[in-house]
Amino acid sequence: MDKPTSTMLRTGIDAAPLDDATLGLLPRRVAELVDVVGLAAALKIVELRGGGRLEVPKRVKADHWLIEHIGLEALTKLVAYYNGERIEIDRCADLVRTIQERIIVAAHDNGASNWQLAQQYGYTERGIRKLRKRVEQAQPSANLDLFADFLNN
Repeated sequence: MDKPTSTMLRTGIDAAPLDDATLGLLPRRVAELVDVVGLAAALKIVELRGGGRLEVPKRVKADHWLIEHIGLEALTKLVAYYNGERIEIDRCADLVRTIQERIIVAAHDNGASNWQLAQQYGYTERGIRKLRKRVEQAQPSANLDLFADFLNN
């Protein structure tokens, strides 16, 4: 299966949208899992079992522990695809870090102070400032697009 694209995605993980660049951080196995059960369910499985293995049952049972986390529909798809396999679940540390950084920047943009964010996420104020600067520098500026349009005309 191909890696998912941003057109396949919904907004997820604390309202942090995932674009193609962020999706590029998904390991192949997790991208396959996204194709099978959807983004939200796949990320929940990563949260619960990342860095370990998941024993996929051969049959869906109403009392299976995953139902409360990913829902019956996603579990049914998982069982149909993997049918009793033991699958490795990657930690996706780069993806989780990228999403958390975007959430922090968005919270700051919505009025949270560096101090509040530092307390909430276990950073120092200086760490929050550095994180914001790094994330903002990594994002393309809308002004660059305007400048490119100006040069092309």
